[in-house]
Amino acid sequence: MVRNKKPHTLGGTPHRPTGTLDEFVCTPSTLSCSRPPDNMAPGSPGSESAGEPTLDGTQDDTLALIKQELAMISAQMLTKADTGGLLRELRAAIKEEVAALRKDLSSVEVRVEALETEAQASRAQHQAAELATTRQGNMLLSLRRQVEDLENRSRRQNIRIRGLPEPDTAPLQDTLQALFRQILGEECPAVIKLDRAHRSLGPQRPDGRPRDVLCCLHDYSLKERLMTAARGMADIPFRGASVALYQDLSGLTLDARRALRPLTTTLREKGIAYRWGFPFSLQIRQGNAWIQGPEDVPRALRALRLPPIRIRNWLLETPLAQLHEVAEEERPPSPPRRRERAQRMLGGPRGVEE
Repeated sequence: MVRNKKPHTLGGTPHRPTGTLDEFVCTPSTLSCSRPPDNMAPGSPGSESAGEPTLDGTQDDTLALIKQELAMISAQMLTKADTGGLLRELRAAIKEEVAALRKDLSSVEVRVEALETEAQASRAQHQAAELATTRQGNMLLSLRRQVEDLENRSRRQNIRIRGLPEPDTAPLQDTLQALFRQILGEECPAVIKLDRAHRSLGPQRPDGRPRDVLCCLHDYSLKERLMTAARGMADIPFRGASVALYQDLSGLTLDARRALRPLTTTLREKGIAYRWGFPFSLQIRQGNAWIQGPEDVPRALRALRLPPIRIRNWLLETPLAQLHEVAEEERPPSPPRRRERAQRMLGGPRGVEE
């Protein structure tokens, strides 16, 4: 029989018992193992039975249970045929998924190609539209310059007189004849032929300043003589008022000159000579600078070695109200019905503010 050994302790810690393998594999309840005593002789009775383990019925049941469990485990393990079937199913599923992905990718590729074709067509159309818009813009600017030049040429014989007292105590033409004789002196002809003369259209100003007088001289050379003589006079006193003569210009030209006023002021301060040209241009002798549009201003400033000056774009920022005022100011008197229709087209009646 197996002797029950109590675990030895070493330093307060239980010591694992040691012995033969049978003592650990065979328990007293399942297997009884014994060995002959040390003092038993080899040839004594019972020595052979004592050297072999004795099995009982409980061990047989345990072995049978172990065999049954091993059989169940081996039956549940995959065989080579099962592995091959699983691989075939996996390959078939992967092929099916890849085929679906390829189909989707081919449809996406077709749509992408269609989108790229449409994008190229849209890009070409956009470039064509941009080119056409640029050409139309250049044509409109050219037409604007031509119309502006034609309007200025139609006014080349006009003189705008500012400061003439109002109301008129005498016929306007007689007043202008006396003013021109005073300016020209002895060089004035006996009769100055005026095609027309009138005050600027619109109501009188609330501040009491007189409206400008526009007159058209029949003789262009006489008009140039008057303007030349007036430029040499710092002040023209006439009937208790100070009168000034100006060239009659279109509203577009006046707006461009107003936009270039910061530049012309700087040129005058630095003593740089310039002159206005027709069609509209600003010609500067120093540096051979020539300004026809807002895009020419930076190049002219570099040629003149001047600091940057802010100039608004008069081609794009021409006040519409100013164009309305100029159009209404220069329009000859019309019948009431036509005048009301024209005012509706221009956005309502407007007064002219000089």
